[in-house]
Amino acid sequence: MSTRLVPVGSSNVPGAVGGIDSTRMQWWEVYVQTPVSMSDVVSDCLHRCGSTAVVIHDAALLAPQRLSCISSVPQAAAWTVLQGAFPADANLATRVASLQAFLYTQAELRAAPPCKLYCRPLRDTAYLTQWQQFFKPLWIGQRLCIRPPWETAPLPPQTACLTLEPGLAFGTGSHATTYLCLTLLTQWLAAASGGTLLDVGCGSGILSLAALTLGVHTAVGVDIDAQAVAVAQQNAIVNGLQHRVRYLQGSWEVTEGAFDLITANIYLEPLLAMASPLARRLRPHGILILSGILASQEVALQAALYRAKLEVQQRLIEQEWVALAVRHRRQV
Repeated sequence: MSTRLVPVGSSNVPGAVGGIDSTRMQWWEVYVQTPVSMSDVVSDCLHRCGSTAVVIHDAALLAPQRLSCISSVPQAAAWTVLQGAFPADANLATRVASLQAFLYTQAELRAAPPCKLYCRPLRDTAYLTQWQQFFKPLWIGQRLCIRPPWETAPLPPQTACLTLEPGLAFGTGSHATTYLCLTLLTQWLAAASGGTLLDVGCGSGILSLAALTLGVHTAVGVDIDAQAVAVAQQNAIVNGLQHRVRYLQGSWEVTEGAFDLITANIYLEPLLAMASPLARRLRPHGILILSGILASQEVALQAALYRAKLEVQQRLIEQEWVALAVRHRRQV
C-alpha cells in the first residue's frame, strides 16, 4: 500500500510564509493528525524534535481554518491530533523536515492512513508550561528518584536524587524508552565497574546525570542538537555535577577513548550505524544500553549487534518499546 504525507494549508512549511519571517517568531505551533495507533510514537517524535510539551486531542481532526485548529466530529473516533511547539531557531526547518520524514516512514511501516501536518506561528505560549503542574517525582526502583526543583520532601537514606526542570527538558524519564534505560542503568552499573560513561544522544542529560548520581565517576554526553547540549549543561549545574561531565555537540566521533558504560537512546537507523563503532569504544567488561526502538525493529538491531560481536544480556519491553543491555560476546 502506498501512503503519503498530506500537507494541510499553505503554512505547513516554516520559513518566510505569507510574508511572515519565522526567524522572528519565538515559537512555531505544530499540529499532527494521526491514527490513534500511531499517537504514542508521534508524541515521542515531537518531544525528540524539540517540543517542550505535547497536547493530545483524542477523537479529533485537524481543522486549520479554525482558530483552535481542532475539530471534534463523530467521524474523528479513529484519529488523534497532537499539538506541540518548536523553538523558532536556526534548526526549525530541520525539525519539521525530520517530523515529516518520520510520519511518512511510520505510516508506510504500519500501512496506516496518511498523517496530516500543519504549522503556524505560536501566539500564546502559556500552554508550554501549564503541564508542569502534573510532573511528579519518578522513582526508578528504590535507588533513584528524579524530581522537579519544587519537590523538596526528605528522601529515604541512600537514595540517589536527580533534579530536573521539566520546562525545556528533552526528557524527564517518564517516556518508556528513557524509563527502560534508567532501569537497566541501575541494574548494570556495578557490573560495568562504574568508571566512565558515554551518553550518545544525551538530550536533557538525564541518563549521564543519573549515572553520575548513582556512582559513575565521569561522563561524556554528545548530541547533534546544540539546544540539547545547552539544556544538559544547565541540568548538570543544577545538580552540582558539572565538574564530572562534559557535553559536546556531535556524535560518538567527537569523543576519545573507551568507556565502561555506553548509553544510546535514539532511533533505529543511527543505532544500526553505530553498533560496530560503539562496540570498539566499549571496554572488555563494559555494558552498552540501547533503546529508542520498537519491538518490531528489534530483529534488525539484534543482527547489527551480532555482526559487532555483541550479545544481549537483558531485554526490557514496555508500550511497544524495547531496551537492551549488551556486552562483548565471549570468545569460545
